[in-house]
Amino acid sequence: MSDCLRPLDPIDAEALAAGAEPRFSPDAATHAATCAACGAAVERAARLTRDLEGLSQEDSPVPDLASRVIRLRGFSRRERRTYALWRAPVLLAGGLAAGGFALVLAPSVSGSDQVGLGAALLVPTLAFFRSAARWIPDLLRVAPTGLEALSEAFRAERGLGLTALLLLMPAAAGFRWVLSRERSRR
Repeated sequence: MSDCLRPLDPIDAEALAAGAEPRFSPDAATHAATCAACGAAVERAARLTRDLEGLSQEDSPVPDLASRVIRLRGFSRRERRTYALWRAPVLLAGGLAAGGFALVLAPSVSGSDQVGLGAALLVPTLAFFRSAARWIPDLLRVAPTGLEALSEAFRAERGLGLTALLLLMPAAAGFRWVLSRERSRR
C-alpha cells in the first residue's frame, strides 16, 4: 500500500523513467520528485527497463544456434530436383487433388450433392473476397505510418537501407522485362 494520496499512474511512471512526457498527469515529474512513494515507482520502472534491455544484450543460451539453423546457401539445382525434398508437399497436394476428384466423380454423389458441394465452396470464396475488400482500405489507411516507420528504420540502420535498395534493382529489372515483353506482344 502506498503512502501517497495521489499515486502516479504506472504509464506516467514509465514515461518519467524513459525521460518522456507523462501521459495522464502533466505535473507527474514534480510530484515524483517530492513524493517518496512515487519516486520509488519511477525508479522501479527505470530498473525494469534496464533489466529488460540487459536481457537482449546477453549471449544466446544455446551456443551457435543461428549457425545451425540458418542455411547459408540456396538449394543447388540437383537438390531442387530431388524428390526427397519435395515428397511431403507433392504427396499432400496429390492427396488433396485425388480426394477432390473422388468427391466430384464418385457415383454415389448425386447432382444435388454436387450443387451442395459447390455452394459449400462458394462460402469461403465469398468470405475471401469480402476480407480483401476490407483489407484494401485498411492498407491504404496504415500505409503512410508504415512507410514512415520503415524510412526511420532505414535511416537508423544505413546498411539495411542500402541492402533494401540493392534488392529493388533485380525487381525493377524484372518489371522492365515484363513490360517490354508486353509491348512486343502488341
